[in-house]
Amino acid sequence: MMCSRCKKAAMRPKDIGLRDVFIRGLLTVLLGCGVGATGEIPVASAQELALPVEEVGQTIGDGMDTFLILQTNLQPPYQELQDGMLSGYSIAVLNCAFDRIGIGYGLAVAPRLRNREMVRSGRADGFFLARLSAFMDEYAVPSHPLALEKWVWISKRVEADEPRSGLRNKPGDMSAVGAILGSNEAEWLLEEGYADINRAPSFSSLVSQVMAGHVEYALVDKQSFEAARTELGLGSENFELRFERYAPLVVYFSKVYLQKFPNMLNDLNDNLEFCETVPMNLEPWERAAIERDQLPSIEKLAGASELITKIRTELDGATYDTETRKLLDVEWIAKVRNGDISLAASNILENDLSQYLRKFQQASGGHVAEAFVFNLRGEVIGMNRVTSDFDQSDETKFQMTDNLNRGHAQIDDILFDGSTRSFLSQITVPVIDPDTGNVMAALTVGLDVSAALRPES
Repeated sequence: MMCSRCKKAAMRPKDIGLRDVFIRGLLTVLLGCGVGATGEIPVASAQELALPVEEVGQTIGDGMDTFLILQTNLQPPYQELQDGMLSGYSIAVLNCAFDRIGIGYGLAVAPRLRNREMVRSGRADGFFLARLSAFMDEYAVPSHPLALEKWVWISKRVEADEPRSGLRNKPGDMSAVGAILGSNEAEWLLEEGYADINRAPSFSSLVSQVMAGHVEYALVDKQSFEAARTELGLGSENFELRFERYAPLVVYFSKVYLQKFPNMLNDLNDNLEFCETVPMNLEPWERAAIERDQLPSIEKLAGASELITKIRTELDGATYDTETRKLLDVEWIAKVRNGDISLAASNILENDLSQYLRKFQQASGGHVAEAFVFNLRGEVIGMNRVTSDFDQSDETKFQMTDNLNRGHAQIDDILFDGSTRSFLSQITVPVIDPDTGNVMAALTVGLDVSAALRPES
């Protein structure tokens, strides 16, 4: 079913000028129009969408002034082609965010190198998914991340008695190293000094080269690799995997386009947080690393006498009825979204508890992005920085105020935090009153996973 806006646009191709290529069925995508739950949209080739530079970003009428062309490539499961329709996680997120701000966009699929050139030359308004890159920063501006890739080295599993069995499952100086042609990983390898890289045209080709022994180690996104491996009918027992790094993936928008529509990117970023459909699940090794390396210091902080003293001071302060707490929360959230701070938040930031939490965060070596304490009603009473909301009682972390959870910790999956511009895993632990043995508050620490979980190379 098409929305009224789509019908109107489709009935008036002459008003659009050169944009009528979209209306003729090559592409036409107006968000919220005919997009299913999977986020499927029709696509065109880059050649079909190549427009003169002066046409990019032009007004197309009827409130669709900001209609834009985005380049992308096929990268399952983020972007994949099914029955001529582009779907996947990143498509669903973009559909949601653009629909919230009322902007239409068109998509063209092409190789990554061509996509970047289309944006650089002004023949496209943006490109995704891209890693943060100083090269692209010269002519484009990144959005907040849409996804977080986990890059791993893959190699063929060998038996203990084979000659290669003593090698590390990470490339050495004499290793044959591979990556997908034009990929984020290939770019990064060049920056890291890997001059001799085998560049495969596709995942299937790269995996086949690894299995054949032509490439000893390949650097790939773990999720994309698992999808390709499954499609090729290869079991996990055929490969060794070693984690290398996290890579946030963004949409890069042309500076030329953003000069014409300077508010678009801020509006998009503000709405991305409402459109993340799936959290980045912590893998067993990640959860184990948090429990082993991070949780002990967080639990130690929760039991520190100085912290407990400062919490008691704040618990003795003003209390709010349900209606007042709701009003404070609404104002708090509205101010945060506008880049401002409410009076209640400002007062909390100045108290001794918040200052203590800031010292803890600053001493973490970049591992901790945020730390805050909330009381048994879910109200934030101390924080190193302004949280996204005041009332935590509607979130799963609030369960840690229950005495039944006195000996437990809640470790959340990975989500992008717009306020810190980082990927966080929140760990929440109860704060126990040493006099009564009961829970008096709860402490939440947001770990920056890119810093806290990155292994030593």
